[in-house]
Amino acid sequence: MIIFNFAISSPLTFGQIKLKERFLNKGSSHPEVFDPHLKVEQVVEGLELPTTMAFLGPDDFLVLEKDKGTVMRVTGGTIMPLPLLDVDVANFIERGMCGIAVSTNGAKTYVFIYFTEINGMDGEDRKGKAPIGNRLYKYEMTNGKLTNPVLLLDLPALPGPRHNGGAIEIGPDNNIYVPVGDIDGSFRPDYKATVTQNLEKGADADGRSGILRITQDGEPVGEGILGDSIPLRLYFAYGIRNSFGLGFDPVTGFLWDTENGPANGDEINQVNPGFNSGWEEVYGFSSSIKKFNNADLVTFDNAGKYDEPKLVWMRTAGLTSIVFLDSDKLGVQYKNDIFVGDVHNGRIYHFKLNPERNDLVLPEVLADRYIRNSVNFGAPDIVFGEGFGGITDLTVGPDGYLYMVSIGQGKVFRILPK
Repeated sequence: MIIFNFAISSPLTFGQIKLKERFLNKGSSHPEVFDPHLKVEQVVEGLELPTTMAFLGPDDFLVLEKDKGTVMRVTGGTIMPLPLLDVDVANFIERGMCGIAVSTNGAKTYVFIYFTEINGMDGEDRKGKAPIGNRLYKYEMTNGKLTNPVLLLDLPALPGPRHNGGAIEIGPDNNIYVPVGDIDGSFRPDYKATVTQNLEKGADADGRSGILRITQDGEPVGEGILGDSIPLRLYFAYGIRNSFGLGFDPVTGFLWDTENGPANGDEINQVNPGFNSGWEEVYGFSSSIKKFNNADLVTFDNAGKYDEPKLVWMRTAGLTSIVFLDSDKLGVQYKNDIFVGDVHNGRIYHFKLNPERNDLVLPEVLADRYIRNSVNFGAPDIVFGEGFGGITDLTVGPDGYLYMVSIGQGKVFRILPK
């Protein structure tokens, strides 16, 4: 039985009243936001399992279709008839087309794509064929086509099929950041975790369970944070179970992520160099893990530090994208705030940061930073919108508006003033 409790410390705003009504009626069946000055607009429909998007220019973006291995171009709200790229993908469960980013260098435009590659037909891994790997490629945009592929990262895709990560972000340092999960194989008797999963006697690091950082040419960045050997030299953070979202604060340059727990323990984290998120020893708060001791966590030559999450969901919401709205187009009150999407509920969450921009400003009902139920948590204070049918990506467009990809509805939406 679900018990609804909307106790908050201040009177309900118009938007909060609307949200309360929606929850009491078991959620919204159509996309909406709860700020009465904003509206939701459909940009495009007819996409097949879209995952992530990246802009080439105003009203011109690329979007990945998970199972088909396709990169579709959308201009003026219209999907171009042929894909810009069609690659062979393993697509069982979370495998497939995972992440995309665009970088412009002078007159040249480069597109980075992370996907689970297979030597065969799309989806043959569902019949037992093993994928080649989770791979990051760099393409050049030439005459409206993606050409000259260069393999930058060749990462494990086995045993899988879950926790492949792949949300690509280009940092303020112009380097590429990619989260990679543990490529879950705990169901297999021969599975062995690695040291980057906080198993002291685990297998050598192989790119799993971390946030990796490379240059746009695929080279290591400076001295390794965790070590000088490859792939340790590529790790910016480790102890990651599964992540679908990275975002850089446009004010401070700090990196933040979202992470998924098993059935509980979804997290929002600030990720400093050498950050250890704790998996497999910890998910959620360390205080919720019986007999936890920091000594149980792996460090690398005294590098690597565990930090507690900024917010934890007890029941997983399937957190995906995290983005900073570096625009005042929705109102100055939202500029540089954090927005987070989830795939299970189709919700967008909104958070302000403290003056130091190293923590979330949370309502009193969330003083312990623990969301105990997907609806019974003071939702009117942090839920910005819902009804989006499973959000897999949020991004800010060149127009300054907030865009979201709905894998469940096969659509892209944007939020803008009424």
